[in-house]
Amino acid sequence: MPVTARELIGQFERKLNSLNTHQGQSYQVVDAINILNEAWEVVFENNIKLAETDSRYRNNLRQLEKKNVRLDLQEMANGMTFAKYPVDLHTRLNHYVTAKCIDKGCETCKMIVPRITQSDDLHKNRQDPYRRSDFQWEQLPMDEAGDGIYLYHDGKMQICEVYIDYYRKVRKMQAPSLLRCSFKTYYDYNDRQIVMDEDFDVDSTYLSRKVVDVAVLMAHRDVRDTEGYQSQISKIMALENIT
Repeated sequence: MPVTARELIGQFERKLNSLNTHQGQSYQVVDAINILNEAWEVVFENNIKLAETDSRYRNNLRQLEKKNVRLDLQEMANGMTFAKYPVDLHTRLNHYVTAKCIDKGCETCKMIVPRITQSDDLHKNRQDPYRRSDFQWEQLPMDEAGDGIYLYHDGKMQICEVYIDYYRKVRKMQAPSLLRCSFKTYYDYNDRQIVMDEDFDVDSTYLSRKVVDVAVLMAHRDVRDTEGYQSQISKIMALENIT
């Protein structure tokens, strides 16, 4: 069952006021939502970092993981194929390509896992007979850019398809239904009009509680509540405490 943004705002205000000397302090809906969204990004980033070495944290993010997504390809000059990332990609996890030989009558594509090459070594490796592209030995140098990956086949094979697994970007929560006015709409900080509620991205009460806890600490920071913030600063800085 999804956790609603309304629930998180209620929990946020309750926990904030229980720790705040200014009892009854309240945030505008758009401000509370922005703090919660910022907190969710912090929790998300830290879970990704810890998931590299501990499967428990990867389980937290299963609903944000996309599997076996085919990328759009663009053949480029100088023996390169560019595979463009999806617009919602946050972190690439795994990748593979299918490719076929360039000999006449060669129609069958086989799977090859490209080797990521450091930029400094790229051109050197493309000349190295033990590292350069080779269909028979299933070698294919690869370099990653901000919007996609470059595959350096150097005319030794034809790239058929490219697939990746990845974590998508988190979606922002919204709660215009909480506005105390006849027009249930507001503009976010990007001047986008919000007219419908958007629930928390993951169906996880555990993660939603962590997001609220981090949001409360951020609220202390934003109002310069030095005493409250300093007493909790280790919690927001230590990775193990916000996962």
